[in-house]
Amino acid sequence: MHINNKFPTNPSFIQGLRVLLVDNDVNFCNSLTPMLQSYGVKVQAAFLGQALEIFVQWQPDILLNGISSPKEDGYALIHQVRTLTGERGKAVPAIALTGAVTEDMYQRALLAGFSLCVAKPVVIDDFVAVLGILAIANNPHLYAN
Repeated sequence: MHINNKFPTNPSFIQGLRVLLVDNDVNFCNSLTPMLQSYGVKVQAAFLGQALEIFVQWQPDILLNGISSPKEDGYALIHQVRTLTGERGKAVPAIALTGAVTEDMYQRALLAGFSLCVAKPVVIDDFVAVLGILAIANNPHLYAN
C-alpha cells in the first residue's frame, strides 16, 4: 500500500519499458509522453501512418493505439501488428485508447486483438499500474525473483 494512495514514481518493473504511443491527438501525446517518461518509461510517439514502420524498427514492449480517429482506422494497425507478431511468435500487449468506452467498443477492441480498451484522458498512476501488469504478464521471467 502506498501513502495517500499514490503510486511510487520509480517502480522498478516499469523502468525502461518501451511504449509506442500511436494517436493523432497531438495534445494527448504531448501530455502523456512526459508523464510516462517521469516513471522511467521510454516512449516513442507516432501518427498512425508511420506507426507500423516504427513498431517494426523499435520493437516496443507495449503498443498504445488511438482507435477513434475520424480520418484513420486504428483497428487496421492492430490487425497489421497482430499479423506481424504472429509471424514472429511474440504478441505485444496493446491498449486501445478512445474518448469514451462503450461495451460494444470494448468488445470490438478485444476481438480486434487489443489487450484492453481505455478511455482518455487516463489517470496516470492507474495507467502506469496497468502498463506494469501487462509488462509482467507478457514477460514473467524478467520479473521473477
